[in-house]
Amino acid sequence: MRQPRILLVNPPIWNVFAPHLAVPLLAATMRRHGWQVTSLDLSIEQTDWLLSGDGLTALLPKAERLHRTIPTEERHSHEQALAVFGDTVSRIDQARATLKSRSVLTDPAAFTDAATVVRNGLACVSASFPGLNFDLRGNFSCFSHRRSDSVLEAAGSPDRNVYGWALENRPIPALDDSDLAVVGISVSADTQLIAALTVARHVKLARPDVHVVMGGNLTTRMVGRWQEEHPFFQYVDSFVSYEGEDALPALCDRITGADDRPVPGLLERDGRGGLLRTPAAMVDISDLPTPDFSDLPLDRYFSPGPVLPLQASRSCAWDCAFCSIPFASNKFRVRRPERVVADMAALAERHGTDTFMFVDEIMTLTSLRGVSRELNDGGHDLFWYGETRFSKGLDDELAAALRKSGCRRLDLGLESYNQRVLDLMRKGTKVADIEPSLDALLGNKVPVHLFCMTGFPGETEQEALRTQEFADEALRRSVEEYDVPYSTAANGPFILDVLSPVGERPDLFGVELVPTEEGEDLAFDVDYTVTDGLTQQDAARLTSGGPGGGTTAAGAAFHRGTWIGDAEEWSFLWAMAEAELPDRRIAAPAPPKTELRPGTALRLADGVRVRVPAGGRDLLVHVPSGDALLSVPRSWERLLDGRARTVADLLTYRPEAGTEPEPGAAPGTAPSAATAATTLVRLVAHRALTAEPGAEPGAEMGAEPGVEMSAEMGDVPAAGPADASGEPPARWYAAQPHEVTDSRSDGSCLLVSPETGKRVRVSAAGRLVWLLAADGATSAGLSARTRLSEQRLAPLLAELTGHGVVASALFHPGLLPAAATGAPAPAPVGAARRSG
Repeated sequence: MRQPRILLVNPPIWNVFAPHLAVPLLAATMRRHGWQVTSLDLSIEQTDWLLSGDGLTALLPKAERLHRTIPTEERHSHEQALAVFGDTVSRIDQARATLKSRSVLTDPAAFTDAATVVRNGLACVSASFPGLNFDLRGNFSCFSHRRSDSVLEAAGSPDRNVYGWALENRPIPALDDSDLAVVGISVSADTQLIAALTVARHVKLARPDVHVVMGGNLTTRMVGRWQEEHPFFQYVDSFVSYEGEDALPALCDRITGADDRPVPGLLERDGRGGLLRTPAAMVDISDLPTPDFSDLPLDRYFSPGPVLPLQASRSCAWDCAFCSIPFASNKFRVRRPERVVADMAALAERHGTDTFMFVDEIMTLTSLRGVSRELNDGGHDLFWYGETRFSKGLDDELAAALRKSGCRRLDLGLESYNQRVLDLMRKGTKVADIEPSLDALLGNKVPVHLFCMTGFPGETEQEALRTQEFADEALRRSVEEYDVPYSTAANGPFILDVLSPVGERPDLFGVELVPTEEGEDLAFDVDYTVTDGLTQQDAARLTSGGPGGGTTAAGAAFHRGTWIGDAEEWSFLWAMAEAELPDRRIAAPAPPKTELRPGTALRLADGVRVRVPAGGRDLLVHVPSGDALLSVPRSWERLLDGRARTVADLLTYRPEAGTEPEPGAAPGTAPSAATAATTLVRLVAHRALTAEPGAEPGAEMGAEPGVEMSAEMGDVPAAGPADASGEPPARWYAAQPHEVTDSRSDGSCLLVSPETGKRVRVSAAGRLVWLLAADGATSAGLSARTRLSEQRLAPLLAELTGHGVVASALFHPGLLPAAATGAPAPAPVGAARRSG
């Protein structure tokens, strides 16, 4: 008789940068018991396909159809995704391959370019389903994971559920195996719940004979509330609470008739609308086998790994007031360090990797000392990172041993730099131990990551700001004093988990819980009010990152998106390679100084794509080389036919009779000269346009034929009135729209470009120059209006040009009328042809 087969599934979306540990641990355990096992990490399988040329090509018709049905107020951001779809489809496969290659660790420009393409791919996936915000950590859609009815609706709605649609297009092959008897689905976080039920439904429709069991941390939390048969039993036959290494073999033996022993932590129906529960048991983690990653596509995760997860301990030795981890993890246990390092050595040999991450909730000093000692004594050449806490024992001696053993990152729960708040949290940390621990780690070249929390009940704003200031100073010192550029920090608002000590006894912490909305039976985080200190709204305000970037301007939907370099796996890998860190934005060249002549013929540059929004006034111009998405007047649509147009044509174009005029223009008239000139300069500054070769014989070409471009500020023609030859002075234009944020008392501000995502802090004078250059201004005009001498103005203009805030252009005589230049109109040069 053939042995029945078990399929173990990690549903999306968990972590696409490295495998999750649960399925490989269960696979190894089941194989030790003699079972045939197939492991499937749908989190990477589905994401890798969705973010591929084939996947996005299949999604594009859905995105186009969806655009016709979404509310008007949402269409602008949706248009932005459609505008970049074509370029993203053509480049996404190479981008993914780049991110998975070790060589990218030492090529920061290649990483940023590839990460940008993937970011745009995420926006394209998001634009294909209603309400979807698809990223590489967790997704939100039109369905709510806080409501059972909504989760079930999502499971049966493949056209609106990205996971169901992916399964319809790429069914699970293992379901064709006639020996398949059990499918186990591991659900660790609420970001996986909708996908998990979608998978369960997919299995039941294809194989109603297969037993579906669900386990994992979220499952433990979820089923603990149930008092009667739950609707999820429609697709799931049983649930396992707490740990699965003993429960799953027992369950499979019972299903196949091999044994009828109790299944620890099992929850099943009693057949009368009620539930049957079996008490959970604690697993001896010291006896666990080496995790088995053999079925997983280790070359497809979104990092140049594989970075393999391991455990040196399970659960947590502390009981912090904000945390619910102990609720679903049983008691704290530690594995013997020699077993841990033996696993590392075996996996390194088996999979050819030298990088590992410990997924322990907390690596105690005992674990840190033991693991580092075993690695050092054994002469292993491996790299790893993990999470610990500040303590007196985290000293120079231990930090040196950690560095020698290959530790290249330690995550630390700072939470607060105020002893009073740490005591309220029951954190068990002393502020006096924090800086010595940091100095020891950084002094031994071990980068750190600081977890900060704002708004724990009773915390004041002054205390919260002190923590932020300390974290900022720690990162500065990491770079400037210790030459460790890989340290990071994250600050989030306090989230009240109902299973944490605060949630269980809110009265002890001056908290009152706000009832969840009707039907939110799966909600574990709840709103609250406090009697003292920061409110929930205050905490959100202090951790929002401040204003920046609009929600409707071109590009805003992309440039506020998640950057994949924020993943801890990438920070660790860069530190391991001692590599140069990449920029968050593509390093687009500074706007060129441009000399425009009437006969210069311009066309769209290679790779630039333009979308004509339905019913909109503006075009969306995507310039991949600068990661820019520009919005320009609809009259520039004539560039789409691929023909070259002269500068004179572009500046004097008149719409055909019956066409809708530009804003502010009378029917049948051209846009104002200032508006046309500003748009032209913006397009050239972003390199969206290129000159047609040979367009103007005899001209000195510079970077492109027909358009003179120079990066040297000294090449700008002198300011002032037209000289004896009739040449007008160069003019300065705003190179792109910016939003003014973070204004300060000295007049300085942060300029945020929604078109490129770039953020630039400028002085009061710089802000004024940018405003005055909105429609074009000469250096002399700027000097007069700002009262800055030309000697002070020149370096300011150079700085603003370098940041892409302004760009200079010289329009030859006859191109702009006197009204646009502020000078008498010179005699026309050449004949301006009207485009037909």
